[in-house]
Amino acid sequence: MKKLQTVLLILIATFSFSQTKTDAKPFIEITGTAKEEVIPNEIYLDVPVEERIEKGKKITIQEIETALKKELQSCGVSEKSLSISNLNSKLVKTGWWNKEILATADYELKINDASILKDVFEIFERLNIKNARITKASHDNIINIRKKVRISAIKAAKEKADYLLNAIGEQTGKPLLVRDVGNEQINNFTFANTAYKQNKLLSREVNLKQGNIQFQNITISSSIYVKFEIK
Repeated sequence: MKKLQTVLLILIATFSFSQTKTDAKPFIEITGTAKEEVIPNEIYLDVPVEERIEKGKKITIQEIETALKKELQSCGVSEKSLSISNLNSKLVKTGWWNKEILATADYELKINDASILKDVFEIFERLNIKNARITKASHDNIINIRKKVRISAIKAAKEKADYLLNAIGEQTGKPLLVRDVGNEQINNFTFANTAYKQNKLLSREVNLKQGNIQFQNITISSSIYVKFEIK
């Protein structure tokens, strides 16, 4: 009796498996992509400042900061856009026998207009501020822009599935699986920093237009994988 029950269970399981396998619906797998270029309106710079001795007189961090804020205001940059992020000191040899402790500070500067970057780097040069560099570029509406690009990517997947299936007389059904497989924000500042410091155009990151160095746009891209049922 027990052997009979075991055989029946095996037969039922096999039948159920076969039925499920037979009922599996055909599908199509598609990856939709989209991208958008955005003009950055939030550009961040790292600005290292060091005290120094000039003609026997110490030029302090506070004096450099005051001069920097004044110069930036002439470009339309608010002094609130400049904030200190780190403050240290170091022992420096100032003569044959003399050593002095000089302060160093790291500032973060945020500007909202890429067209004034050339003027900003010229201010750094006048104030003997070395090694300033661009660290980040973004947009104040970047979250919504990313959403928009993702929506465009999934619509592109649907459109691709439609025309491929239409070519063989089939129709796109409901999505069975959706996966966000890649989102990227492209902005490399290595060559841009070099170009601004040397006031030369060394790469495609910057280009000359009407006498001003223009900052390269941010590229936002997205890829969405979708598995559609075939009707």
